[in-house]
Amino acid sequence: MSTPINPSANHAGGATSPESAPATPTTGIQSIVTHRDIAASVEQVWNNLQFYEELDHAAPFLLRLLLPRPERKVTAPAVEGHATTLPYDGGHYARRITRLEPPMRYEFEVIDQRLTSDRGVMLLSGAFTLHAMSATQTDLAITTRYVSRIRPRWLAEPVEAMLCRRLHRHLLDSIEAKLRKG
Repeated sequence: MSTPINPSANHAGGATSPESAPATPTTGIQSIVTHRDIAASVEQVWNNLQFYEELDHAAPFLLRLLLPRPERKVTAPAVEGHATTLPYDGGHYARRITRLEPPMRYEFEVIDQRLTSDRGVMLLSGAFTLHAMSATQTDLAITTRYVSRIRPRWLAEPVEAMLCRRLHRHLLDSIEAKLRKG
């Protein structure tokens, strides 16, 4: 099933008209945050942030089984307001950078989601938040916000949270591996 979030979004980074943009859900929003202390400076971690579409190695089996797969590696410029369309098997989604405060905060919103395999989940936004614990230790938090139409919620919520945390751990593992490679 395809879930258009904002079918009139200009993926080159332009604005959308308020009349055409659907309202962001205000109820049922889930927010999953995963933290990891990384043995590197906040600047080193910032310079090695990666999105799912940018990873060089395959995702773990569970993620490959349950999440749509990026069609190709996409690296987008980190410029506040920039929007990027990301091709996935069975569609695409697009995100726009909403807040960029190097080396502490990188936030984005999902402005369009058209995935045939979305399985009833609509992504809303995400963030990387970095906090320097010392000159060589950084706390990195990854946040994902979404709304799910999957029922019953008592069963779906823990499974969605587990899958989201697994995706976050995959990203964190990839960031740490990239840091080790130098």
